[in-house]
Amino acid sequence: MKITTKISAAAVGLLLLFSQVFSVWNLRETQRMRLGSILNSELTRLNTSAQNFSEEFGQSRSYLKDEKGERFWGRSCFQNYYSTNAVLYYDGEELSNISGLVFDLDYLKKHTADFSELRRYLNDAVWYGSFSAMIGETAGRKLLILHMPVGNTKFELLHYRDITELYEESRKLLLHGGVMALVMAAILLLMLSLVVRHILRPFRRLSEAAAKIADGDYSVRVEARGHDEVAEVAKSFNEMARQVEGHVQSLAGTNEKQRRLLGALAHELKTPMTGIQGYAELLQRVELPKERQQEALSYIEQECKRLSRLSAKLLQLEELAGESEEEIRAERKTLKVTQLFAETEKLLHRRLAEKEICLESEIAEGAETVEGDADLLVSLLTNLADNALKASEPGGTIRLAATKEGFSVSDEGKGIPREELARITEPFYMIDKSRSRRAGGAGLGLALCDQIARLHGWNLEIQSEPGRGTTVTCHCASGGRQSG
Repeated sequence: MKITTKISAAAVGLLLLFSQVFSVWNLRETQRMRLGSILNSELTRLNTSAQNFSEEFGQSRSYLKDEKGERFWGRSCFQNYYSTNAVLYYDGEELSNISGLVFDLDYLKKHTADFSELRRYLNDAVWYGSFSAMIGETAGRKLLILHMPVGNTKFELLHYRDITELYEESRKLLLHGGVMALVMAAILLLMLSLVVRHILRPFRRLSEAAAKIADGDYSVRVEARGHDEVAEVAKSFNEMARQVEGHVQSLAGTNEKQRRLLGALAHELKTPMTGIQGYAELLQRVELPKERQQEALSYIEQECKRLSRLSAKLLQLEELAGESEEEIRAERKTLKVTQLFAETEKLLHRRLAEKEICLESEIAEGAETVEGDADLLVSLLTNLADNALKASEPGGTIRLAATKEGFSVSDEGKGIPREELARITEPFYMIDKSRSRRAGGAGLGLALCDQIARLHGWNLEIQSEPGRGTTVTCHCASGGRQSG
């Protein structure tokens, strides 16, 4: 059963229950009020009849000699003045009955206490003295029976009224009310279903949108109208959908980068491994001159070292990918820039000497210290300087500079074409692949530098002009350098 049907059925069922309870209570109260009105009316008539009978008896008593005369007088007077719904008793004995019904006066007197609640229907301003009342049933008819003694005489009057219609009307009203309630419930159920369906329409849209997202359509959104709870749910759903779409796109981008990385790695490994395999087979199968052997072994050693550097940088990239800026921030220390520059020069000293390249350093006032991880910052500067060294001609100059804005490494090399700048930090991306391999490169240096800069909250900015050199700058993303 759908929620629309459940809500509508529950609402209509409760409404039907309460309406029927109210109807029954209202009918009972109406019946009680009408019964009270009838009781007061009939009791007034009975009381008036008893008083009149008592007065006439008082006027005629002087010539009534004995009990027989009283009986005769009473029967005659009663038959002349009373209708068919009354009975006259004398000293507890039925004297005249013009009703056609037989009443048990002793039973009436004995059980009238069972109907004492009838007294609550009487008007408080009226007191009728001693009387008995009960509701009896005969031949399927309900009767209101009233009994009252006549003054200080031996006469008693019994009066009744048929109140069957009162109960029949109540039953008919209850039955008709029940039928009408069912008809109205059916109409209300239909209308309420339509209203609830209209109210729940946004949730159906949410369900449909969720199904589309589950099928892979992450661009779907739902319309959020108004400022009620449904609109709030729709807005939350749209925000969730945006977040999911962003994460999916991010994962897709990461997968694409990993795919390209693996492809580039396979390509980078294939070339040296082919050369190593070729030279190894040549050394095993052919007796080469010592000079050629040395040349082959030197190539194998060089390519093995390059593969070793490649694997080391890949491992470092993998480790950095699992780091977060918060973790690096927790490990930061205040470092002296002079020590970082000195460590960089020490690591590159031999290669700088081989190409007769001069490494200059400059530290601006206020930039003597920096907050960061020493090993990562040395790796950053070394990789930038190593790239500058590879791009520089013998006798050139490389400059390390520290300012309040950040670090920079400049060279006077051949430069980078403008169209290549956007991809220069991608892993394994090299502008001149053959030249880079000859220089021992694998295209991972700038990717490492970009990752280290990001973990320190910095941006890596590359400015280059072909033929005039390159400057790589690391500066804080917020616009200022994080220094101690």
